[in-house]
Amino acid sequence: MRYSRFFVSAGSACLIGFGQPVIAQNSLDDPPAGTADPLAPISVEALAFDDQSPEQAIEPATVVTGPELIRKRGQTLGNTLADTPGISSADFGQGVGRPVIRGLSGARVRVQENGLSSADVSTLSQDHAVSIDPYSARQVEVLKGPSTLLYGSGAIGGVVNVVTDRIPKSAPDGITGEADLVRGDSTLGERLQRLDVTGGIGDFALNVQGMKRLTDDYQANDNRHIDNSATDTDTYSVGSSYSGDWGYVGGAASHFGREYGIPGEDSQIRLTQDRYDLKGEVYDPAPGLSRVEFSGAYTDYLHTEGPPNDPQAFFDNTETELRIAAEHNPLAGFTGVFGLQGFDRDFRAFGSEESFVPATETQSLAAFIVEQRPIGEQWTIQSGLRVEFQNQDTSEDRRDVDHTPISVSLGAKREIGEHYLVTATAGRYERAPATEELYSFGPHEATLTYERGDNRFDEETANSFDLGLRRIKGRLRFDTSLFYTKYDRYIFQQSVDAGLNADGSGAGGADGGADRVDEDGTFDPNGEFQLVDFAAGDATFYGGEGEVGYDLIQGAHRVTARLLGDYVRAELDDHSNLPRITPGRYGAGLDYDSETWLGTVEAIRSTRQNHEGPLEDETSGFTDLTAFVGYRLSGFDASEALVYLRGDNLLDEEIVRSTSFLRVPQPGRSLTAGINVKF
Repeated sequence: MRYSRFFVSAGSACLIGFGQPVIAQNSLDDPPAGTADPLAPISVEALAFDDQSPEQAIEPATVVTGPELIRKRGQTLGNTLADTPGISSADFGQGVGRPVIRGLSGARVRVQENGLSSADVSTLSQDHAVSIDPYSARQVEVLKGPSTLLYGSGAIGGVVNVVTDRIPKSAPDGITGEADLVRGDSTLGERLQRLDVTGGIGDFALNVQGMKRLTDDYQANDNRHIDNSATDTDTYSVGSSYSGDWGYVGGAASHFGREYGIPGEDSQIRLTQDRYDLKGEVYDPAPGLSRVEFSGAYTDYLHTEGPPNDPQAFFDNTETELRIAAEHNPLAGFTGVFGLQGFDRDFRAFGSEESFVPATETQSLAAFIVEQRPIGEQWTIQSGLRVEFQNQDTSEDRRDVDHTPISVSLGAKREIGEHYLVTATAGRYERAPATEELYSFGPHEATLTYERGDNRFDEETANSFDLGLRRIKGRLRFDTSLFYTKYDRYIFQQSVDAGLNADGSGAGGADGGADRVDEDGTFDPNGEFQLVDFAAGDATFYGGEGEVGYDLIQGAHRVTARLLGDYVRAELDDHSNLPRITPGRYGAGLDYDSETWLGTVEAIRSTRQNHEGPLEDETSGFTDLTAFVGYRLSGFDASEALVYLRGDNLLDEEIVRSTSFLRVPQPGRSLTAGINVKF
């Protein structure tokens, strides 16, 4: 029955039409001649339709690129995006920082590179790092809210798309590139070198990239030493392409490696990932189609956990993902994108973690369509459908499962004059349970938890509504969103207070504290592992985010004042709070930009999280004050350099995020100096 449900719905979608994310452009007012332009047009590859900037999109979208990306870039994607409204980070020391979007993370936030999954095991556990480094990015794009229609049920909470230039879309005239050199003070002890070079010969292009970063054990506020928190990261890649008026085709091979410690424990994680990408695009391939894009990636991932030089656990993941998509020409006023996407994932764990999650093969095939049509001069409507079939086959004596998540959406926007835009979206989105949610059962050394999944979980369903108001032109600009999402069968991790063994045996008895067990799952109040269940219940998320900017000075010296904030409330139907939710935040910033100088001062207050989940500790509020100053240097042959100094946590506050499973303080007051050269 599940197979028939998939093929009937997928066939219906394919008959309507197919789609892909394409390049979009901004439409802001042109700045005066000769002035700095921090509001320059931005191409957004994760959006569904052409000629759309983040300001013009129906769905809430954020792009970090250019000098802003240089200013914000940290060791992880979560750290890089953590001060963006609606986005936080789930930290696990300095080696791990997964993005959190509107209180959602893990299997609900899809992290991808150029539209294809990162293909790591970062969703499997909070201590696992994302295998994409922010320094590999030309820009980082975030789609908030459900983005399942384009990218799969793993994007029910949003998408983080890292755009890289490993496969050039066109051949440059000669050699172009970018280089970075970064040095941090003793708080973090950071040393980073990076080089990205692209050369062109006729219609052929070759790209070579490499990066090495080292950090020492860092110091939290008051110069407290955080043991076993050092990191060692290296990435390198080579890619080439052939392009012309017809489009382009190319491939790339890349490597990501990171070694990092689990703070406070005698355990380290060493991960490596080798990735092979193929990507191409053909313009006007057939009557009625304006373009067809195809892409694929094969990844081989391995990481080990345990004491230095004596790993006790091994996680191996190989994954193949393919995607083909097309954009059709206007038909009865509708412009549409439609496509097919599938992946095959083979996950295995060995050693002490073998019983934590069993070897599992996951296969998925999906069809999607998004259609858009203007109505009059002010209105635009958009609708979409995605049908996905997913099968998870475990080699052990645990039940194999099939799921067929189906997602539909309807959105609209209305332009009010030249300056204002109102957007609204509504949809019903389904997510297939992740492997760890279904099959976890056993001790996990790195997190010191004994986790229990449930293979009876059905699809998780979100009924979501989003309303936005933006002012996109003029001296005053703002972008605000309100959202409300009602989940059926929301899957989450919760601590247990039953006084039983992990297999359910024992005398039982609640004592008001989280249960602990030994390595064999036997109840022990002094046990090494905290017993944690994956549970499901109906839940409600609501809140909003916004940012307001006003140009105090315009022209050759632009000064902009900003106010920003976000809020998320998440609770089950029994009015108990969900754990590890982002607290309310608010802040202010001041930006300066000219032909030679640029600078930013920003303070964000994270409030106390007193809506903690059952058996969860609340976190204190903190103020994160950051500053950045840069000086542009002109070089030869159109090259330019940006020399900068950045200060983080300048108030030396204790920063402990409620979104993190490991409640360890982040680095204290620190200074970083760097130079970025483009040629």
